[in-house]
Amino acid sequence: MTFDKVFKVDAIQDEQIVGSSPEIKSIKRAVKKLAKLDSNILFIGETGVGKEFIARQLHVHSARRNRPFVELNCSALGKTICHHEIYGEEEPGAEPRVQILGLLEKANRGILFLDNLEDMNAEYQREFLQILREKKIRRLGGEENIPIDIRIVATSLYNLPKELESRGFRRELFHLLNVLQLEVPALRERKQDIPELFIYFLKKFCDEQGREIPAIPTEMFESIMEYDWKGNVRELENCVQNLLAMSPELQLATEFLPFRVKHHPLDQLEVKNLKGVINEVETYLIGKALRKFAGNQVKAAKLLGIPEATLRFKIRKYHIPRD
Repeated sequence: MTFDKVFKVDAIQDEQIVGSSPEIKSIKRAVKKLAKLDSNILFIGETGVGKEFIARQLHVHSARRNRPFVELNCSALGKTICHHEIYGEEEPGAEPRVQILGLLEKANRGILFLDNLEDMNAEYQREFLQILREKKIRRLGGEENIPIDIRIVATSLYNLPKELESRGFRRELFHLLNVLQLEVPALRERKQDIPELFIYFLKKFCDEQGREIPAIPTEMFESIMEYDWKGNVRELENCVQNLLAMSPELQLATEFLPFRVKHHPLDQLEVKNLKGVINEVETYLIGKALRKFAGNQVKAAKLLGIPEATLRFKIRKYHIPRD
């Protein structure tokens, strides 16, 4: 059983990094520049922002594009991925000679993608440090050192220099992997890209299923733009897939958006006399403003855009605690 993923350029060369926000335009420019270099690079960003996809785009634009892109999840090292799968193995004295290539040899002259670098345990940190220094490996059971030429593209949730001591990560290994660095922004920091990504995933899944692209209600975009997408691009992709699967054939239905996305913050208010609803909203916002400024009524009134006298009147009217 193998645990590696070896990607070929043909499968992704027509894909693009989706988005037109200033943040993603900067990423696109950086990828093209960094692809021309051959140094190791570290991508930093939250889960689901698309670090692996961007890494494969870098591979496509690099001089190593016709060589393998081999993925290795550092979280699995020593657990579901063992030494013989990384280094390969030979059967001593066997005739004919039995050789099994490991992930590092498969990545030779290509790119080795180390995902979740912060999860690499101490044993493998020591081994990878030696590999990067010596640029050679030896298969398990083998007697010869094999030269390897790999470019490492790694990812981390953290800006590792700040985490080195607390996580026990080897400083020298970090510096060998962090020759170049690119930070990938969270989706909530580039909300301009959300509609474009939504359409991209919708078309992708419709093409895969041979379906006509359905109509999209206007209010659906309002809902998805209000949501923070803590799972980033991956969460949005899953949302679109589920939405398409559950909605009628020719019309996306907002009722099938995830619960946390589709409900407006004021949905919890009961339908009743409008004056009563306004009183509830005012009470909530005044209380929140006062808490924000530790009871300072001058600052709270300025934030709310009302005179201080009006604020004091409403505090008395709604019996709102001043602190």
